[in-house]
Amino acid sequence: MRFEGRIYRPPSEADSVLIQLTVGCSHNRCAFCAMYTEKRYRVRPLDEVWEDVDAAARLYPQAHRVFICDGDALSAGVETFAALCGHINARFPRLDRIAAYTNARDLLRCSAEELRHLRSLRFSLAYLGLESGSAAVLELIRKGASPEDMIEMARVARDADIALSAIVLLGAGGSALTEDHIRGTIEVVNAMQPKYLSFLTAMIVPHTLLMTWMRQGTFTPLTDRAILHEARAMLAGLELRDTLFRMNHVSNLIALGGRLPGDKTALLRQLDALLPHAGDSVSCICNEEEGLML
Repeated sequence: MRFEGRIYRPPSEADSVLIQLTVGCSHNRCAFCAMYTEKRYRVRPLDEVWEDVDAAARLYPQAHRVFICDGDALSAGVETFAALCGHINARFPRLDRIAAYTNARDLLRCSAEELRHLRSLRFSLAYLGLESGSAAVLELIRKGASPEDMIEMARVARDADIALSAIVLLGAGGSALTEDHIRGTIEVVNAMQPKYLSFLTAMIVPHTLLMTWMRQGTFTPLTDRAILHEARAMLAGLELRDTLFRMNHVSNLIALGGRLPGDKTALLRQLDALLPHAGDSVSCICNEEEGLML
């Protein structure tokens, strides 16, 4: 099995077999992200990818889950992605699930029939970096998608029975856009109704536009108290019918988790208990070594 560069996967894919279809990210312009800055985006030679699947199947014949890397593997094209899913199905007899990072653009390029076909091949979980539901924040961080794109992506995924795991970035709009970030994210997440929802903190790391803007004085990061206020306000406004919520990434100031709506009151109580003790320091700025730990 071969991997090019540093490989990232969601925490919930810790026990999954990793297969790298694409190198880097086809967008690779998000203002907060340094994950793929050292990589030149490309689709790996498919004969190599197929060989990696075969090697992984020999090493882990009992595997139930496979995660397809890198940042947006569907950018390889739906036919290529489907062919890989088919090969994975053929080699892993106990396969339950295939998952991948996705973006709104790539999923919206797929027809309903194509998405249903991917679901029949056990592609059943798409991780989406929503980041924010605010149009202003999404434009600021150069996400390349609108709130309407995010909502429509959730709809087409749901219609194909592909579960969505949405990621929100606390502090993504800085102090200038915090209230817009809160309002827009509540509205969009409520419209999306994702099966899974994670709150992470936007860490300001070297080699990103956020770091450049902060040094220039055009972006003011949030204090610890303000980040927790965003989390509390967003959580309070969510009206989700059945979503597993997590706020336990290494970037977070507190580890929280539960199922919404049932655990919402308890989660808010935990945040309320912590808020009076949160400081006005800014702890979301990283050096290069710390950034590699995220």
